[in-house]
This record gives sequence, structure tokens and C-alpha cells, in this order.
Amino acid sequence: SDLRKCEDRLSKLNEMRDKLAAKLADPELYDRPTEAVVWQKKYAEVMEGLDRAEALWLKAAEKLELAEA
Repeated sequence: SDLRKCEDRLSKLNEMRDKLAAKLADPELYDRPTEAVVWQKKYAEVMEGLDRAEALWLKAAEKLELAEA
């Protein structure tokens, strides 16, 4: 159950990361520096969230592995 929740969260965060990366890849965005900074901050937040979610996923996977052993 915990592992599935972590996987769902990782999936959503990866989707968000991909959308933000596509937005940041648009050269026209950088014609609006204030807006570009906002999107860069959002991207950084998602990347931090991914790091935390991956750590939680690893803990859940280890817990499941121990329970199955």
C-alpha cells in the first residue's frame, strides 16, 4: 500500500517535471525573465519533491522486502 502510494506520487511528480522541462525549453520564455524565474523555481521545487519521494519509495520498498522475507 505504501509502496503503491509512493509510486503514484513519483509518477505525478515525473509528469510535472516533464511539463516544466518542456516549458523551460521554450526559448521565448526567456524573453520574459520574470516569468522564466517563476518557472525555474517551480522546476526546482518539483526536483526537490522528487528527491524526497524517491527516498520514501526506497524506504517503502525496503519495508516490503523485509516483510516478505
